Amino acid sequence: MITFPPVESGDRMSVSATLYVTYRTCPQQALGRVRGVYPPDSVASFKGSLAHRLFARHLAVGPIPPDAIEQACREEIGAPEGHLNERLAPLGLTRPSRLAPVVREVSDLYARFAQLPIRGFRDAEVSLDVTVAGDVRLRGRVDAVLDDGDGVAIVDWKTGRWLEDAEPQLEFYILVWMIEHEEVPRRAEAVSVLTGERLDVAPDVERARSTARDLAEMIDALRAAIRSGEDLERTAGPHCRWCPLLGECAEGASAVAVLAGPGAGAP
Repeated sequence: MITFPPVESGDRMSVSATLYVTYRTCPQQALGRVRGVYPPDSVASFKGSLAHRLFARHLAVGPIPPDAIEQACREEIGAPEGHLNERLAPLGLTRPSRLAPVVREVSDLYARFAQLPIRGFRDAEVSLDVTVAGDVRLRGRVDAVLDDGDGVAIVDWKTGRWLEDAEPQLEFYILVWMIEHEEVPRRAEAVSVLTGERLDVAPDVERARSTARDLAEMIDALRAAIRSGEDLERTAGPHCRWCPLLGECAEGASAVAVLAGPGAGAP
C-alpha cells in the first residue's frame, strides 16, 4: 500500500512523531534531539503523562469512581511500566504538599475525559513500530484505537488547550498505521480534554505518501548534518522558550526577548 522512499545510508535511526513535529517547527532543534539533547522534564509533562494513564485505565477497565481517583493516581505513579515514580524527585514532587495539587489537576482532567462520548473502543496506548528504508524505525504510541464497525479510528488525547501540533502528529500515526497494518484508518482525530476542541484528519493513501516523502527528506537532512557536523536551519518562535538549545541560539534568544515584551527582566 505504502512504499517508503529510499533514504541515504547512515546509522540506525528511530523516528518518532515528536521528532517529526519538532523538525517541522525547527530543524536545528530536531537535530539536537537526534544528538541526544532533549528539553528538560516538566511538571506539565508529568501531569499529562499521569492523566493519560488514567484515561487508559478508564478505557480498559471502566470509569474510576470520584472517591477512588486519588488512589488510582498513586497506583499509576507507582506502576513500574509507567516510570512516573522515577520522575518525582527531579521535579521536586516527592513532598505530599507538592504532589497534591498535581493530583487534583489530573483528577479534574479525568473528570472532563469521563464526559467525552467514546464509541467502539478497541485498545488503548497502542504501540506502532515499523522498520523502513535505510534501517530507520518509525515508532509511536496511539492513545486509543476505536472501531465502530465502519472502520478504525486513531485518537490522540491532548491535556493542554491547543492543538497546533496535532495535525502532523496524526499524519505520522496514519502513515505508520498504514505501513504496519496495511489498511487505511477511517479517521484520525486529536481531542483537547481541557476544552473539548477536536481536530480531524481524513486519512488517504496520497496524503500518507506525501508524509512519507517529508519524513524521507527529514531523515536525509538529519543524517547529512550528523556526517558533516554542520547545523540545520533555525526557526524562531514561541517554541524557543522551551528549547534546550536556547543558550547557543541567537535567533531563539531574540524570539524569547520579543515574547517577553518591553521591560522584561528589569528590576
